[in-house]
Amino acid sequence: KVFLKNTISDISHQLKTPLAALTMYHEIIESEPDNIETVKLFSEKIGISLNRMEQLIQSMLKITRLDSRNIIFDKKRYPITKVITYAIHDLTTRANHECKKIIVDGNPSQLLLCDIACTSEVIGNIVKNGLDHTKSGDTIRITWEHTPAMFRIFISDNGEGIPPEDIYHIFKHFYRSKHSTNTSGVGFGLPLAKSIIEGQNGLISVQSDWHHSTTFILSFLTEL
Repeated sequence: KVFLKNTISDISHQLKTPLAALTMYHEIIESEPDNIETVKLFSEKIGISLNRMEQLIQSMLKITRLDSRNIIFDKKRYPITKVITYAIHDLTTRANHECKKIIVDGNPSQLLLCDIACTSEVIGNIVKNGLDHTKSGDTIRITWEHTPAMFRIFISDNGEGIPPEDIYHIFKHFYRSKHSTNTSGVGFGLPLAKSIIEGQNGLISVQSDWHHSTTFILSFLTEL
């Protein structure tokens, strides 16, 4: 009951801002129905707010299901390169357009036991974060190592890094750094990644050198 109460409270709180924006945009359009430029401008803003609300609601529902253990992971053994290719397929075009490199380097024959859709979503979100916080010419590198006890995936970039005051908070729901004013988001990507990895009996951690680099580490127990 406490979990449900907190979840409903979170959803209500997070929807207040986009709903207030939608109300304001509607009033502006209603007051100037003959001004085509105004109608066009605020119709676009309405579309952006609606997309943000949809993203927020879908993320909250998914993380709630994960936290309440209502999602069953379909874990199978996949070549690690297949998992990564699935994860970054839609991001390579963006990287090329922004003159950034996504480098994948490791033994392609190694197998990872995971839910490929969920795990690829996590990798893709972390790579997207890397693209958001790097500049032209920077690099995002994905490597991995397989030991008898653990399979670790390393996702590194040489971008702006994470401020020391943020490093212990980035996996919290809705957390937005004061340094993130130039990037969009609803503060759910990393908490969702944490729930997905931990739901597969794994661990996600981060190491960062402010202004220089960031490395996310996804660790999975090796199961026989």
